[in-house]
Amino acid sequence: MRDLKDLENPQTESPQNNTDSLNYHLIQEEFKQCSNLREVFSLITKCIKITPNIALGAIERINDIENDISHNIFNSHGSHLNFAKGAILEKLLKVVMKTEDTQTILNILKTSSTLMEPYKPRFCDELLLRVIDNKLTIDQICEFYNFLISNNCKQKYSETIDKLWVGLIENEKDINEENIVQIFSILYGLKVSKKTIVNLLEQKLSELWSKIKIPAMLEILDVFIVEKYFSMQSYHVLGYWLYANIHALDDDVLLDIITKFTRLRYNDNQIEAAVEKFLKLKSSKIKSEVLIIGILNYCMQFKLRNNLILEISSQYFLDNLETIPASFLKSFIYTYGFLSYQPKNSDFWTITEKVLLERYNKMKIEDLTDIILSFMYCGQYPLKLVQNVFKIENTSKIDKTDVLKRLHLIDTSLTLACNEYSGPMLPKDQCPKPVLQDSRIKNIIEKIQHHIDSLYGDNMTITTSYLLPNFCSDKTYLIDILLQPKSNSGNTFNWKSNMDRSDNIGILIHLPDHYCSDDKLIGPQVMKIHQLNIIGMKVISLKYSILSKLYTSHNVTGLKDYIRESIK
Repeated sequence: MRDLKDLENPQTESPQNNTDSLNYHLIQEEFKQCSNLREVFSLITKCIKITPNIALGAIERINDIENDISHNIFNSHGSHLNFAKGAILEKLLKVVMKTEDTQTILNILKTSSTLMEPYKPRFCDELLLRVIDNKLTIDQICEFYNFLISNNCKQKYSETIDKLWVGLIENEKDINEENIVQIFSILYGLKVSKKTIVNLLEQKLSELWSKIKIPAMLEILDVFIVEKYFSMQSYHVLGYWLYANIHALDDDVLLDIITKFTRLRYNDNQIEAAVEKFLKLKSSKIKSEVLIIGILNYCMQFKLRNNLILEISSQYFLDNLETIPASFLKSFIYTYGFLSYQPKNSDFWTITEKVLLERYNKMKIEDLTDIILSFMYCGQYPLKLVQNVFKIENTSKIDKTDVLKRLHLIDTSLTLACNEYSGPMLPKDQCPKPVLQDSRIKNIIEKIQHHIDSLYGDNMTITTSYLLPNFCSDKTYLIDILLQPKSNSGNTFNWKSNMDRSDNIGILIHLPDHYCSDDKLIGPQVMKIHQLNIIGMKVISLKYSILSKLYTSHNVTGLKDYIRESIK
């Protein structure tokens, strides 16, 4: 074997034209053809010049051969080769360490070679210096980040991670619609520098959003779900992007995006308009019922009573009833009840009940109770369906408390509201559980109660958090503030009696959660008011948001006027 003079005194490299880096994988393939150390050394001697990438390829192949048991059986020259191997490795490493080619160093970090492992911290120091000197591209900085983050269990690498931010700031002008995704993807591994990089990303996202492709934006949305540091301005940018690109989305991608926004708990006018636009353009071509379910879940999550979206979705449901699996029926139906939305097709509820009667044996009792309640929220009474659900062979098998609670609510509500219902069908709950009032409502009542006392305390008995007796234990029958004339403030709420209760005032404090996007109450609250009206009570609705605003601004006059005007 001839003396490898190129390895003795590696010279400073001339500026790279990236050809060597691009040929790195070809060099690897060439060395992979070598089946033993002799062939590796022979290939090295044939090289006109030992470049860093050639040296690296040789080192990796030597490591592979050493780790392969089948190659560890040497001929009579084995000891000579092993001696030569040690000397040659040292010289190859010197060549690699002096490389001007940053990509070669990054390739070293990625290699699994045990021979290179002790040298990797030194290469990291070299790369950090090059980052500070602004010698790495955005792609290379992200590649370096990924190595450090994946090996952050080692203190040396962990300490280096938050020092690279300067390279991204210096290369800010080189961040584009393609590599911005790589920067988003490394956020999870940052600590001290995370806020700085988030600010940079938000700035670039606002500049580049119109150029970002669909797959890239899906990845960015995934990062938004994990990281909680983004400003509302960046969320708005996502909405603009969706509206601008809605025409290019297929069913699966829109479902993915809508699901991601639902998980983010974010919605705005642009997102809503984008969904409208998609349904207008493609409703007749939608093949996936899962997309419509995703859109309805989105509507329910954000309490959107959007006529166009709900109408198109309801028509899709009616048009595809035969092919929609029984397990999906609740997902289609419940949204309409929860939002207290009546589809324009007057046969919607009738057709829906017919389908449920045909398939109820294939459905879970939990889903059926929710569906029945959704009917009732809209003032519909599916009596045939209720009779099937309430059959003794069904109710006797129920052991879930929440299902039994819903059945008692259905039974009580129908008995009150529907003359055709021959209830109650269930025995009275002998061990009713207490109904807890929302802590926000409880707190605001404590703050305003003395004002109500000053207005009505002389003539009325004032009771807070009052659960009507003889009814099931449910928030439907929990009155936030009850005003009763002192002359008849006893137990007047026997719902079987026909006595006049119009002097009794039930005050309900509605949280922001109780309202849809159009400021109308959600289905459970609509049914609650309807039930209290049936027993003859005067129901007054007060907005929590208004009460809280008036109280915190110390506007006592305004607070009293609001209560007084509402109760008139």
